Amino acid sequence: MKYFGLLFFAFILIFSSCIKDVEYKLDFEGSKMVVIAGGQANHHLTAFVTKTFPPLTEVQNPDSLLINDAIIEIYKSGNVIDTMKNSGDGNYVSGILLEEGGVYNLTVKKPGWHDMKSTADTVAVAAKLLDAEIVKTWERKDTTYSYSIKIDLKILIEKSSAFPYNDITFYYYANGQEYEDYLFLSSKSDFIECDNCFNLLDNACVEKTDDNKYILETDKTIYVPEFKLEELDSIKIVLGTYSSISEKMCQSGMDLEEYYGNPLPFVSNPPADFSNIEGGYGIFILSNQDSLIVKLK
Repeated sequence: MKYFGLLFFAFILIFSSCIKDVEYKLDFEGSKMVVIAGGQANHHLTAFVTKTFPPLTEVQNPDSLLINDAIIEIYKSGNVIDTMKNSGDGNYVSGILLEEGGVYNLTVKKPGWHDMKSTADTVAVAAKLLDAEIVKTWERKDTTYSYSIKIDLKILIEKSSAFPYNDITFYYYANGQEYEDYLFLSSKSDFIECDNCFNLLDNACVEKTDDNKYILETDKTIYVPEFKLEELDSIKIVLGTYSSISEKMCQSGMDLEEYYGNPLPFVSNPPADFSNIEGGYGIFILSNQDSLIVKLK
C-alpha cells in the first residue's frame, strides 16, 4: 500500500509538471483606418470611415473610433474627379453621380496615418428584370405562436453579358410599412445545391431559356411576419449586378450585408476576411440595379 502511494504521488508530480502557463501574444500592428465604400449607377458614392483597435480590448464608446477628418478623393479612369464631403458620424458622400460602365477607385488620407488606396471597380451594366409573377401565396399557422407566409415566385431575367454576378433583395409592403428580405434560392430537388457566390443565374436552380434570358422559380417563406397575408399589398424585387469583386469577397466567406450593417467595432486581429483597400482595411465595391414591383391587390 505504501509502494502504491509513492507511485501515485510520483504520477501526480509528473502530470502537474506538464501544465504550464503560456503567454500568447496577439501582435497589434497599430491602429489602421477602415473604409467601407460603395455605390450604384446614377447614385452618389458613399463611404464610412472608422479605425481598428487592439484585440481583447473593450471599447466603451464606439463613436470614439469614427474618423471625420479624412480626405477621400474619387478617381475615374485614373483622374481625380471629386473629393467626398463628411456628413458626420464617420460618413462621407460624393458630389457626383456614378456612371454605368465607369471605372472608379478612391484614395483616403489623414495626417499621421498610412495613405490608403482601393482597387478599381466598374459600375456594372445592369441585368434586367423582364417580368415577375406571384404564382401562389398561402399562410401557415402551426400553433398560436407560429405563423408564416409562403410565396411562390417566377421571375424572368435578362443577364448582363459582361457582368454575370447578381443578387436579389425583396421588399414587402404591408400596412404602409416596408420590410426587407434577401433571396436564398430553394430547389425542387433535394439533390441540388443552390448556394451561390453572386452567380445567381449560373446554377442548377435557374432555367436558361435564351441567349441571355433566365427563368428563376423559387419560393420565399416569411417566418413570423409582422403582417398577415391579406395585409400584404405588393412586393418590390431588386436585382443587383456586380463586378467580379463580389465573387472574390463571397468566396472569402465574407457577408456583404453584415459588413455594411455592422462596421463597428472592427478588430484587426485576426485580419479581415476580405479587403480590397491597401494601407488599411475595408471594401470598395460598385453595383447597378434594376427593380420591379408586383402587386398583390
